[in-house]
Amino acid sequence: MSNNDAKAAPDITMPDGELEPADVAVITDGLRAYYVNQAGFYDFRPLAVFVRDPQTGKAVGGLYGRSEFGLVYVAWLFLPEDLRRAGIGSRVLAMAEEEGRRRGCTRIALTTLSIEAPGFYKKQGYEVAATIDCDPPGLTRYYMVKRLV
Repeated sequence: MSNNDAKAAPDITMPDGELEPADVAVITDGLRAYYVNQAGFYDFRPLAVFVRDPQTGKAVGGLYGRSEFGLVYVAWLFLPEDLRRAGIGSRVLAMAEEEGRRRGCTRIALTTLSIEAPGFYKKQGYEVAATIDCDPPGLTRYYMVKRLV
């Protein structure tokens, strides 16, 4: 076989900064097609609950995640300091859980750091599924889950 017939090795790059939407779409579209092929369907849906300033309507915090394959995954939950410990986080989380139930999900999962809110999530009925030590020493990531049935 001549060198012209050999398949060239692909370039592998790692961008530092904004990602090209078309590049990301290659990955997400490829996974979507794979899931449909393997599972027979793909039911990914974004899920968000926003906390808005009553005067401006501007989002000041909230929850962002997704549902797919019977699981709600919370990627981020943020509230500014002045809105914490007032029951708002519990309401936001409960709304996401209820939406997960409406979508047919039976579980909700998230991660949180030891410096964030593992105690808050435990009070909401979440259980620790796993922990991973992080840096600096003493920092721990908690993987938490709750059944929605």
